[in-house]
Order: sequence, then C-alpha cells, then structure tokens
Amino acid sequence: MSIRLRITLFLVGAIVLTLGSATWLLDAHIDNEVAAQADTNLLERAQALSDIFRMGPIATQSALGTGRMPQFLADDGIVYFNIRCGDEHVLSSPAAADLHWPTMSAGKPVFADMSDAKGSELRGVSLSFPPSSLTGSGKGTSSASSCHLGLAVDLKEVRSFQTSMDRIEYGCVLIAVLIVALLAPLLIRRGLKPLTRLAEAVQLIGPESPERRLDTDSSSELKPLIMRFNEVLSRMEEGLMRERQFASGVAHELRTPLAEMHTMIEVELRYPSHADLRAFLAVIGNIGMEMERLVTALLLLTRIEAGIERVQYQSIDIGALTRKLLERLGEDIHRRHLDVTLGTRQALIWQADPTLLEVVLGNLLGNAVAYAPVGSRLRVSYQSNSWTLQNDAPGLDEDDVLLMHRRFWRKGQDAGVHTGLGVALATAAAGIQSMHLSLKLMSGQLHAVVRTDRPASLSVTDSSSGTGASSPRALASECLSR
Repeated sequence: MSIRLRITLFLVGAIVLTLGSATWLLDAHIDNEVAAQADTNLLERAQALSDIFRMGPIATQSALGTGRMPQFLADDGIVYFNIRCGDEHVLSSPAAADLHWPTMSAGKPVFADMSDAKGSELRGVSLSFPPSSLTGSGKGTSSASSCHLGLAVDLKEVRSFQTSMDRIEYGCVLIAVLIVALLAPLLIRRGLKPLTRLAEAVQLIGPESPERRLDTDSSSELKPLIMRFNEVLSRMEEGLMRERQFASGVAHELRTPLAEMHTMIEVELRYPSHADLRAFLAVIGNIGMEMERLVTALLLLTRIEAGIERVQYQSIDIGALTRKLLERLGEDIHRRHLDVTLGTRQALIWQADPTLLEVVLGNLLGNAVAYAPVGSRLRVSYQSNSWTLQNDAPGLDEDDVLLMHRRFWRKGQDAGVHTGLGVALATAAAGIQSMHLSLKLMSGQLHAVVRTDRPASLSVTDSSSGTGASSPRALASECLSR
C-alpha cells in the first residue's frame, strides 16, 4: 500500500470519526433541547388550561362533549386532557379517561411518554392546582383540597422536527466526507511533491556520478533524511574510490611483472635456452612473490583506509620491536655495509597495535636499508612519545619528500621487490593508531619521525610485547619501498 493511499485512508477515517462523533453529540444535544422546549410549551398550555378551569366558565360543566374543546387546544391535532378534583372526575376530552396518566409526585409537574388506543405517540404532563373558589355548584370542586390536570399532545410534530434536523446534520457530514475524499488525494499528492522530487534526484545518482549529492534546501521534515542519505552517499563514494584505486593500482603495478613473466615463458618456448629448470622456476617464483607482496600490501592499505582493520592496543616495548626489525634486515644491512646505531637502550612502552606498529616501523626501516647509500649510517632513536630514523638521502629533494606519501611513488630507481606502497602504508597504519608520521629532509638526511598521542611509560614488560602475530598485516610489513 502506498504512502499516499495510507495517508488518504487515515485522513478520511479520522475526519469521519471526528465529524461523526461531533454530529452525534450535537444531534443528541439538539434533540434534548427540542424535547425540553416541547415540555416547556406543554407545561405552559397545561397551566393555561388549569387557569381557565379555575376562572369558572368551564368549571360548571360536568363534561366536555365533542366540539367543546377550548379554542387554544382545538387546532393542535390530537389533544387529550383530564381534570379531577379529589377522587372525582370533573372534566375530560373524549377517551382521555382511558389513558394512563403519569402519577403526581410531591406536587410537581410530571412528564411522561404515552400512547392512545390508536397507538399514537403522546407526550403528557400531570400537574396539581387549587380548585375554583367561584363555583360552588361544581361536582366536588368546593370540598376538594386540590385538583389534578392531565394534558397529552401528539409527538408527531416534535419527532418530525427532530428527524429533519438529523437529516440536515448527517447530510452535511456526508457531503463533508465526500468533499474530503475527493480533495484529500489531490492535497496529499501536492503535499508529497517533495518526496517525488527527491526520488527523481536519487535516480540521477549512480556509479558514473558518485560525487553528486541531494539538495538539502528542502522541507524541514525531509532535511534530516537528506542529510543522512548524503552521508551514506559520501561513504559509498569513498568505498567506490578505494575500489577503483585498488583496481587501478593492481592493474598498473601488475602489468610489468606479468609482462616480464609472459615474455620469459614465451622466449623460453620459442628459443629454448636449455638452462637449469630450477633456476628458471626460481625467477618465476620471485616474480610471483613480488606480485603477492604487492597485492597483500595494497589490500592492507585499502582495509586500513576503509576502517575495516580494528586496532587492538597492547603494551609494546618499542626498543625490543626496533631490534627485532633490525635483526630481520640484518642480511641486507650487512650486504650494503650500513652502520646502524640504536641511540636508546631503555625499555620504552607504547600503547599500540603490535602488528600495525610493526608495519609502520618495518616499512620505514626497510626503505632506509634499501635506499640509503652503500656504507652510509642509519641512526635510530626513541623517547617518551616519538621514534626517529635518520639516513643519508643524497638523491632526494624537498619536492620528492612531499611525494613520498603517494601510492606507487618511486624516485626512478630499481624497486626490486618493493611495491612503492611502503610510506603510504606506514602513514595509514600510523593514523589509525592515533600516531603521526612526518618526513623531513635536513642537510641531506631524511628524518622519519613517528609520534604517538597515547601515553608512554618506562616500565619493563614481557619480551613478547615487541612482536606481532603472523598475519597478512605482518606479511605486508615486508613490502619495503618508498
């Protein structure tokens, strides 16, 4: 069921219920007022008849025959009256004595619904009045202490008036309901026009235009919805951009090793070199390992930027972790004759994710070992909230340092097994842990500084605090490149 139809049904139902209830209450009030006014008129006529009787001209008559009805009662249709003084019947209209008149109570007028022998609905009243003092010859009138008068009139006119009022009232309600039923869909359609425009605007947003947003200059009721929807669009655009960046990065970086592998295999098939098969497969395996490292590092970088990686803070001995990473790079350090100095030996404890921190420091150390000049010096130091790495970088300038945070950036050197994601990966892994990575070039040396916003301590912890679990994140730390 559409919203428009539901609102229409609810609106019509509410109006019918409201108008119906109001009309029912109004009709009951009008009926009561009409009945009360009719009783008042009936009482006034009964009092007038009692006054005429007490004046004497009628009181001397023993009964009223047909045609002797008082003039003010003669034109009122069916009218019955009965006068008794004490226990004696004095005057009555024809057939009035056969009616069941209401019983007097405490001398006050009493009203009651009655009916005659023909089944006509009557409204009757009984009242008491003092007997006439002017006529002594009347039957029982002089000795009785009070007389009783009963007057009954036809209810047809009252009922007819009440029925007419009911028709008018309920007819007006029916007309109002029909008008509402006809106008409500048109008004609701006009009121829901902003939703229609919103739906049309949403249809224009697609993968080809992820940057588009909905206009927030709308009604106050739709503005929160539009703002939340725009936030969802922003997150979707970020995810789409990451996917596109990942796909383009993989396509760009895998093109060279795949082409190299294809060329080697094709050349070997066309012009067999009869070289050692194990050596040939080892070359192919190195190319595959290079591609694996690239994809692993790129996946981890994408996950970190998407907020998928969850940080698990632990107490990390920064000195132990640095020494472990240097030991891992020991063969390359020895091969390149690098002089590595660890400026601090005390146990400094940081609160960080062990694997992500290993990604940060491992990539920075790996880059320095891979690209520092042969025989140069590397200096590593750390203090309360910072970790610093210095290495000679004669081939870099200030502009290069600004570009090092980009993906796949290289200085035109042979990357070997490196992917060009090291600094970008280290920057992302640092940011997710409330850390900051800064690179500065001073006097021909590159200074890489990692600062943490979380408190550090000098407590000694378990030796395992400086290591990370074996996982794809730990594997990515081996992707050492600028």
